[in-house]
Amino acid sequence: MMARYSKTYSSPAQLVSLLQSRGLFIENATRTENYLRHIGYYRFTAYLHPLLTTPKENHVFKPAATFNQALDMYRFDRHLRLLMFNEIEKIEIAVRSAIVNITSRETGNPFWMTDPSCFYDASTYAKTKLLIDSELTKSRENSL
Repeated sequence: MMARYSKTYSSPAQLVSLLQSRGLFIENATRTENYLRHIGYYRFTAYLHPLLTTPKENHVFKPAATFNQALDMYRFDRHLRLLMFNEIEKIEIAVRSAIVNITSRETGNPFWMTDPSCFYDASTYAKTKLLIDSELTKSRENSL
């Protein structure tokens, strides 16, 4: 059974008016509309939430709450996410390298990943290899 939603589409200009009617100070409506158009209103509302008075369900902003304050939180979150993913990538590469190096040393085979006997379950290995080969073929076809 599909959920029925009662909300209708609101343009960025309508959303700016809504936010202003709830007490959010918006210095430049056109600029704010542009941000809402590119970020998305519902994604951005998470950054507006700390600026609401309690109870939050009333959707009334604290005195002196501004769109720029929420935008600063959004930008901070974006930069933090980029920093985190950069560090996670380093960890991922280190773990993959350790697996390759240790397994190559233990098996004496630098190409162990192509040898089904190096894996616990040969049938799972075969299925995985077929999937990888299929994706590699698709990738080559898409790059032409």
